[in-house]
Amino acid sequence: MSKQEKGDFPMLLDDAKALAGEIKAFKDDLHRHPELSFQETRTTGAISAKLAPLGVELIDLGMETGVVALLRGSKPGKTVALRADIDAIAQQEPEGPCSSEVPGVMHACGHDFHTAGLYGAARLLAARREALAGDVVFLFQCAEEITRGAAAMVAHGLWEKLPRKPDCLFGFHNRPELPRGRVAVLPGPIMAGKCHFELTLHGRAGHGGSPHKCVDVIVPAAAIVQAVQTIVSRSTDPLESLVCAVCSIHAGTAENFVPDTLTMTGSIRAHSDGVIAHARERIEAITRGVCAAHGCTCEVRFIPQVPVTWNGPEMTKLAQKAAEAVVGAENVAQPRPDLGSEDFAVFGRDVPAFFYWVGSGFPGQHNPCWHNKGFRTDDGALPIAAALLAQSALTALEG
Repeated sequence: MSKQEKGDFPMLLDDAKALAGEIKAFKDDLHRHPELSFQETRTTGAISAKLAPLGVELIDLGMETGVVALLRGSKPGKTVALRADIDAIAQQEPEGPCSSEVPGVMHACGHDFHTAGLYGAARLLAARREALAGDVVFLFQCAEEITRGAAAMVAHGLWEKLPRKPDCLFGFHNRPELPRGRVAVLPGPIMAGKCHFELTLHGRAGHGGSPHKCVDVIVPAAAIVQAVQTIVSRSTDPLESLVCAVCSIHAGTAENFVPDTLTMTGSIRAHSDGVIAHARERIEAITRGVCAAHGCTCEVRFIPQVPVTWNGPEMTKLAQKAAEAVVGAENVAQPRPDLGSEDFAVFGRDVPAFFYWVGSGFPGQHNPCWHNKGFRTDDGALPIAAALLAQSALTALEG
């Protein structure tokens, strides 16, 4: 019995490759015109214009940036959502044949690649509308780089303004460490949960030549920086993933004055909510203890960012099936998880979700990592991204 007789869809990757030129041109346009978080007005307009001929319905969330579009299938069924992020970062890109035309702003994380890939998926699925048993929602999310866009869309009524809340959600991120042609399907944690912290120390200012008349905040700050390292090395199960780091320190104005205030900031990243909670407890205990020992006071503030990006077992089964249909089982990889964070996880708190990595590295070459000025994507992987998202929707709708 043939695939057509069984009701299966034709191979999506071949159709995606036929659209490769158009998808690549869209990606290049976005790359030349990057926009920062919550400022993606041109990008939003460009996405809406590309979607208009596909016969989708645009869902108005009352936000200035970001696009939500609904493709209604011809038959009743589930609702599946597909997501891509659209913003860029503050980074100067070296001049090149398709470099950013916006000074100091660059798509150095590949969100232009993601946006173009999701547009390609919309093209593939719109062409199959008559055979779709269910609906597909396309989420072009703003402000991922500051991990606030997903929460903003939910707060603006994303789920309530759709005809029905999606049964599941798929998203992806390019991965330079994986060569073009590979797709990562990881069960469990794939990206870290993140919590920022801010520690403010208060002492007594004075002249550097009279340290006994001052309460210096720099010395206890140095002790705190050293002690924070022991949270990973001595207070946490070594089999758990954790990054706990002070990333900035601000204090003082002159070389001969003892400052009375110091602020340090940093972040906690882990693949477990329990590990993050433990690290928070240790940071507070260390800070208060060190400050008491040095005769100064402190304020400790934690700013939760995003939860762990988690791929559950049922969603992993669907993703594995979809990935194998697109690239073959031999090209489905399981690399180690990453301790970068993704606010895709915010959506995952509300609906079952799965997050892929799509290989975007040039085979046999050095591929700079995310947020590097030399970052680039092998755009030969764009059809794979488009087909993978489309196949994920079809697999979920058929399941």
